[in-house]
Amino acid sequence: MEYTIKKLAEIAGISTRTLRYYDEINLLKPKRINSAGYRIYGENEVNLLQEIMIYKSMDISFRQYLFVLIPF
Repeated sequence: MEYTIKKLAEIAGISTRTLRYYDEINLLKPKRINSAGYRIYGENEVNLLQEIMIYKSMDISFRQYLFVLIPF
């Protein structure tokens, strides 16, 4: 299933601005951008957003989260 940025924001209870910010900082990129320029998110992106939200609810910073994703 695929979701527009608006639909995903509604489902997740966050703003579309937050999703655009996550895209801007390369934390959560859309699966694709359609011909009208809308960000489209797939199942993998939804799963990653859930993971981001779990870490955020645990007060884990983005820097710490990235370290978990990409250990050095």
